[in-house]
Amino acid sequence: MGHFPSANHGAAVRTVEPSIAADGPMAAAVLAALEVPALVLSNDFGDDPGGVQIQAWLERHRVASTARPVPDQSTSHIVIVADDDGTRTWFPYLPGVLDGLMAVDLTPLASASFAYVDCYQLIEPASLRAIEAARRAGVPLLLNLGGSSLSPEVASALRDWPELLVIQTNVDDAAHGEALATAASLRSQTRASWVVVTAGAFGAVALSDTSRVSVPAFEIVVRHTHCAGAAFSGGLLYGLRLGWPMGETLELAAASGSLRCERPHHEPLPDLDQLRAFISSRARLAAPAAG
Repeated sequence: MGHFPSANHGAAVRTVEPSIAADGPMAAAVLAALEVPALVLSNDFGDDPGGVQIQAWLERHRVASTARPVPDQSTSHIVIVADDDGTRTWFPYLPGVLDGLMAVDLTPLASASFAYVDCYQLIEPASLRAIEAARRAGVPLLLNLGGSSLSPEVASALRDWPELLVIQTNVDDAAHGEALATAASLRSQTRASWVVVTAGAFGAVALSDTSRVSVPAFEIVVRHTHCAGAAFSGGLLYGLRLGWPMGETLELAAASGSLRCERPHHEPLPDLDQLRAFISSRARLAAPAAG
């Protein structure tokens, strides 16, 4: 829409695009396009039209998942509204989601090469359960805060992680100057190996105990920003899993996130050759990288 309306007012919606809502499945789809197998451990969905769309999306993107359609169950969904002012406001309808996540069988983590956990405030109890399972399994972890605050309970669960621990979060473009301080604060609370903070058009910064790495954003024509952070996570996981240097890993992640913003949701996700071609052919924004 042009401008998000004030309370008790409305605004015309120009376009509508269906998409998968959660970050985890999108990150898994990015990895599948990069020929990396992934398994999404998630709550089930309904056998209603929304559930049919989810199942078709998972199959189209070759994403394996424990989630299954349940007869007579209502599929959760999120309405996300974006406007020309750059705002992005979301309205989640999540009946039974937390209970479903709390019941997910987490034993496949024992054989994983890397774990990815979404840790939003709305699902924190289930996220804590997944964090604890990954810790018991002794696997590296990428934890996506998605802009949510780090609670004392999550900080305690993450502290002194025995394997590689990477925390990802984001700040708004207008707050890009806070990216480095945000990374430093999260590191001090968790002693994570790396903290990665994205800042939209101002790029991303990664901070470890001894290094700071930043990358500028690519010049793109922004169609939408939905799931850009998840696509970034998929690229980040690809490089982390292969042990790439952080600079190279961030660059691939930034390219993956940028292409998600530029392409319609129904188009295939890029493979590694396409991401490398994008990196070599696109200019970077003149704006300073976050941090």
